[in-house]
Amino acid sequence: MLRAGQARLIEAVAAVTVLVVIFSMIPMLFKTPLTPLRSQIQVDVSQYAYNSLYALVTNPVFIASIQNGNWSELHSLASLIIGPQFNWFIGIEPLYRAYMIGSYRVTGSYVAFNVSITPSPGINGGYALVTIPIYILNQGLPLRYRVNTTVPMANVFITTSNGGPVYWWLQSYDYVTEEAEVWLYVPGGSGRLTFYVSTNSDVPYNPLSGSYCKLAYCPPYGGASTFMADSTGLQPLTYNNGAAVFNTQQGYSTYLGFTTGNINCGGNGYYSIGGYSLTLNVPQGSTEICSIINPGPSGSLVYMVGQLIKAIPGAQFNLNLNYQVTLYSGNAYQQFQVPVTLAFQYGSSTMNMILYINGQKTAALSNINYIYLYSLTISAYSYAIECPGNLVGFNVTVSVNINDYVSRVDRTMTGSYQLPCSLASLQYNPSASTSMNINGATLSLTSPPPSYPNYYYYNTTEVIYDLLFTSPAYSTLIASAYVDYAILYNVVPSQYAYGIGGLRFTPTTGAYTVIVLPNGTYYLIALELQSLSGG
Repeated sequence: MLRAGQARLIEAVAAVTVLVVIFSMIPMLFKTPLTPLRSQIQVDVSQYAYNSLYALVTNPVFIASIQNGNWSELHSLASLIIGPQFNWFIGIEPLYRAYMIGSYRVTGSYVAFNVSITPSPGINGGYALVTIPIYILNQGLPLRYRVNTTVPMANVFITTSNGGPVYWWLQSYDYVTEEAEVWLYVPGGSGRLTFYVSTNSDVPYNPLSGSYCKLAYCPPYGGASTFMADSTGLQPLTYNNGAAVFNTQQGYSTYLGFTTGNINCGGNGYYSIGGYSLTLNVPQGSTEICSIINPGPSGSLVYMVGQLIKAIPGAQFNLNLNYQVTLYSGNAYQQFQVPVTLAFQYGSSTMNMILYINGQKTAALSNINYIYLYSLTISAYSYAIECPGNLVGFNVTVSVNINDYVSRVDRTMTGSYQLPCSLASLQYNPSASTSMNINGATLSLTSPPPSYPNYYYYNTTEVIYDLLFTSPAYSTLIASAYVDYAILYNVVPSQYAYGIGGLRFTPTTGAYTVIVLPNGTYYLIALELQSLSGG
């Protein structure tokens, strides 16, 4: 089915954890004329479609069906509500998969469009991490203008809506889904931004100077991680602007483009630094340890991109983090050091990943195939707890996500640690709270000693491309605009999405809305009706 039309953003969407935009594209678009909003639901001339959709989305069974993935129950409910004179189609799409954008400003050099993001970067120290679906974005741009996907976003410039510069860093790009993970640093914290896409696909147009930039990304305003620069044939020393984006506010973020000025290595193995990346190269019976020089204090989130080149069975790579937890109760406070270690243990062909918190093994992924190229995210949070004797302690929870770039498999594990109440000394207060940040980190690689007959004539080699310490700053777009809605990722299986399966579906009328579930997840809901009487 190919259905085209326009719709209007029903309400400003907040509390979604990614940048959200909607554009016109196949395979399914709504075919309804533009009409005034009716409450939160916009429909065409059919009041029946509106009434049916309203009855669906206000029914607790409908909400529970989405939350639990009980599509047969949803199908039964729709069949009960919608009369037998109609065949019907239901589309349900998580709103983070859609893209909403306002009007364009087109010149011979660029196309510009305005967006707003929430929460405002000012809430997170001027930072925002957004996911931009470049493929969908390009579908909605005029034909002469395309965001570069070979060197992703190489021809994009970003400013605040009043013309101030925005510094941004391409963390990663998925060449399959064509989605970009981008960090924004907005001095002043404005949440209203303007994106400029140049007609020249190789370099951006810089509205601050009124001319094209000489380099892709126009550093230091835009840039790419060491991994992304390496993978696209660019020199990280030129195009990685991580320091300009992250190392601007002490106590919030620290980005390591590895240099002899920010890392100190030693041991009986080998290390090298080149193009901002760190290579550890360790023969049998050797260890190399690299300490991060003054990493913060920085936030509680860690992002790292690494690559295993070769492993001697029995080798181990460790990422060691020292978290400082500050416990507040009334006017008093107490500080604790909580070490966290993520260990990569390499076997002959499989590996284990083990999470230690304060020396205790709290989670593990065992006997998984070697992960050769990966991105790693470690997030941690803490909260106060009440201890016996009217004292206050704390709990720390650490979550690990590792994305295998080769197999495209995500793996996660979570561990927690509770301060022994015997170490608590502050009196409990109902308003007791905690904060935590990273104030130390090391990387280490060890190869086992040789033992007959296991002699290896190669070294264990691990490369670290990027290492970032920061605080979570996920954001989403919020804008009122006339846009084309698209259902691209219907979560309802096809056998339950249609009232009468197998019947050629030609919609007579339709209605759609945005709903939010109790867990804070937003969904775009579409209902289309086909008259079985030919009306």
